Amino acid sequence: MEIVQTRAKQNHETFKIMKKSTILYYPKFILLLALTSYAQNDETSTYDKIWDKVTLYENEENSLISKFWLTGRLQGEYHSFDNDVSGDDHDDYDWRRFRFGFKATLLGDITLHSEADLGLENQGKPLYNNLTDTYFSWSTENGMKFKLGKQSTPFTLDGSTSSKKLHTLERSKIASNIWFGQEYFPGISVSGSKNEIDYFAGFYSSDNAPEFDHAFKYGKFGILSVGKDYSENFNLEKSYLRADLMVQDDDEMKYKEWNAAYSFVTKWENNDWYFWTDLSFADRKNGDVWGLQLMPFYDITDKTQVIFCYTHLDSSGDDQLKASRWESRLPQDPKVGKGDDLTEYFFGLNHFFYGHKLKWQNGLQYTELNQADGSKEYEGWGFTTAFRISW
Repeated sequence: MEIVQTRAKQNHETFKIMKKSTILYYPKFILLLALTSYAQNDETSTYDKIWDKVTLYENEENSLISKFWLTGRLQGEYHSFDNDVSGDDHDDYDWRRFRFGFKATLLGDITLHSEADLGLENQGKPLYNNLTDTYFSWSTENGMKFKLGKQSTPFTLDGSTSSKKLHTLERSKIASNIWFGQEYFPGISVSGSKNEIDYFAGFYSSDNAPEFDHAFKYGKFGILSVGKDYSENFNLEKSYLRADLMVQDDDEMKYKEWNAAYSFVTKWENNDWYFWTDLSFADRKNGDVWGLQLMPFYDITDKTQVIFCYTHLDSSGDDQLKASRWESRLPQDPKVGKGDDLTEYFFGLNHFFYGHKLKWQNGLQYTELNQADGSKEYEGWGFTTAFRISW
């Protein structure tokens, strides 16, 4: 028995060393990319040539399959967090996300998209976790777009932002406490724009299954969103205002805490300045939750960006709010509990080598999570440096 435990421990340590060694290559990789970026051709850059390789087939004369290309994302990071309340701290190298799939254009105007979430951290387990985007989509002549299948459920500021295009390292605490923690659900949606008003409506199954076998066997929920750019009224490059509504039933559903959620999102942009906000409210069975997110950021150059993000949430019910991914694991057992007052300050520095398709992100955050009795559940700093690649 001791021999088995010793071997298991050795295997675990070997896995950690291999993971650390692999991820440690990425700063060197980023440095190489930085040097490469200064020698780009104005017409076709090196990055363009590399990313064009994901298109495996393209022939507009083929009425059956006119295009086939690969899709996915790879996200690796180093993080370090501490909890001053418990005295615990943790740092590690982590493969945050790895997804791989494809898109195909069929019959002229139908798109088939399918991706799988793959766990590079799945030690001793299968690599495959679940399907993410897996849907058919098509558009009408007037620009109305339909999606049928497993797809993202966009509401709140960060909940409607792909993990490929986040300006922070993780989605905000509004997303983790008011938006669903799971992003992809089977359903149908329609989106488009009319009279300069953007609209989105979706109807989904609330199951949590890896594929489609539990679709509509549990509860159902719907999302309605409308937005418009008022830049002419404010004399800015962009003044986008959007309202989101999510409502759901609770018949045998797995997401029983939310009756409804409401979100008011704004995006203000002018020259190199940006200011995004999110004011959200969730009607939950065990206590209502409201949250405010203020996120100004500034482009120092056309590739480098500084960002600040303030987030605060408050719950009318006792201990309904949770900390983020790494904070909640300090201590590991038992994990950090919940509170009714949550505040985060985030400072970030991003460098975009090839837009959001290839970027290096760094973030320093300070978080406080207080319980209903006034005691602190979590208080501490966290640092993350990460690379994000998507194709």
